[in-house]
Amino acid sequence: MKSIKQIIREEINDFDWTSEIKPMKPEMKWLKDNFDNLKPIVKGIRTYYVDNERKPLFYYQNEENGDVYIGYDRIWSILRKDFGLNYDETQELIKRWLEETYNLRGFTPIQTWVLPVGSWNQPII
Repeated sequence: MKSIKQIIREEINDFDWTSEIKPMKPEMKWLKDNFDNLKPIVKGIRTYYVDNERKPLFYYQNEENGDVYIGYDRIWSILRKDFGLNYDETQELIKRWLEETYNLRGFTPIQTWVLPVGSWNQPII
């Protein structure tokens, strides 16, 4: 009779690690490497996600709206130009990243160049 330890060892040895685990796409790795530590700041009816300098990278107004507005210069344009993604691919990637990283589900990412108040390059105070 096999011990539990032997059975587990056999299962681990028999597991096909290369086919079961999909590699992370480089564009998702770029998002995670650069923007996985953003902090939410609530100002009025909006929630901004900001970097260490408190500069916003994206925001949403309310969950009922369903849209999340992504800063064009620091995220969207990089995915389009440097990684060669089209609009729909960029939108789907950002949606998946927001779900996995910030638990923001059910939002539709939209590129934007302007903030309702201030600038993408100024800290949210």
